[in-house]
Amino acid sequence: MANLSWQLAKRYRNTRHSSGFIRFISASSTSGIALGVAILILALSVMNGFEQALEQRLLSVIPHVELEAAAEPIADWQNKLKRLAQAEGVKGAAPYIKSNGMLRFGAAVKAAEVRGIKLDAERQISDFASYVSAGQLDSLAADDIVLGQGIADALAVTVGSQVQLLLPKLTEDGRLASHSTAVFTVSAIVAIGGQLDYSHVWLDMDALAELLAVESGTVQGFAFRLSDIFQAPQRARELGRLSEDYVYLLDWFRTQGHVYQDIQMVRSILYLVLALVIAVACFNIVATLIMAVREKESDIAILLTMGTSPATVIFTFMWLGWLNGLVGSVVGAAVGLLLASYIEPIFALVTRVLGHSLLDPSIYFIDFIPSLLQWQDVALTLGVALLMSLLATLYPAWRASKVQPAQVLGQR
Repeated sequence: MANLSWQLAKRYRNTRHSSGFIRFISASSTSGIALGVAILILALSVMNGFEQALEQRLLSVIPHVELEAAAEPIADWQNKLKRLAQAEGVKGAAPYIKSNGMLRFGAAVKAAEVRGIKLDAERQISDFASYVSAGQLDSLAADDIVLGQGIADALAVTVGSQVQLLLPKLTEDGRLASHSTAVFTVSAIVAIGGQLDYSHVWLDMDALAELLAVESGTVQGFAFRLSDIFQAPQRARELGRLSEDYVYLLDWFRTQGHVYQDIQMVRSILYLVLALVIAVACFNIVATLIMAVREKESDIAILLTMGTSPATVIFTFMWLGWLNGLVGSVVGAAVGLLLASYIEPIFALVTRVLGHSLLDPSIYFIDFIPSLLQWQDVALTLGVALLMSLLATLYPAWRASKVQPAQVLGQR
């Protein structure tokens, strides 16, 4: 009976004697399912790519946790940092001093966050040195400065150029008292490929401390790299309890957590919306099968009078409708896999044609469209599409089994 149902379904699907309108609705449902599956696979792959770029690019550069002095600078920082670096879950630790400043080159001026670092220690918590696009970062002399690519482009400077740095000096109550000025030589340019390129510059920590008149032997805070980035809030509290100083607890969730949450929210919304698109396409299967049942009533009546069981009729029309979902899902999956594999070069080509990126790197944390294909997403999408296609066939197939042979044949 199963083989008979399959043979009848294939014959009804391939026949050219059915209504042109029915064939049109059938093709529309197949195309709708294929489009929904393809776009859903592409969207999920892009969301996975953004999440991977956040973890491997942005979070490989910025500290996962920071302990920043709330009032007085942190003294005896070498011993304190060594003890905190041994805490559970900590992969690396480094001291820092930071300030906001203005960079000037000729008539061009650019605001930036200035971060004073110990280069050897900074390498333990940040991979920013691996994104050097010009110059060298083997060492960081007292008169060297490292610029983000966006700042270098805004100032129109290159490696070897000398830029003027203006830093504010504040009173104890936070008011601007004066400013200090120094000239630095651009030793390297870092191209991370996003917002950080437009906001960060790096100096030797001792040089910045001298400019800011920070007490000798003290630092502003400690930065940490964690083995599990999603444990950042918990690890920040644990490190705060271990600290001997009054410090602010900062973690990447406070500064970049909205990006991660936005990615998860967009992923959920896209899945819901595109699953509904697939569902709407599957509803066309219902209309197609109901019209097919009306058209094939005489055939159904003859089969029933010849002794064919109602179950065979049900399976016949379930196969007939489900073939639309099967073909649409397979075609959509193939197109979705192709698009997900080549979306990055396609976006790069569009960027070159337009002459500018659709993702403004001064706003977004990356300036390209990433893609990470995960087979569980493909399997889930195909499963949902095939299941909804199958469910859409149940009512029309049941209606087909309820055809009254005497009534239908009597009208003929």
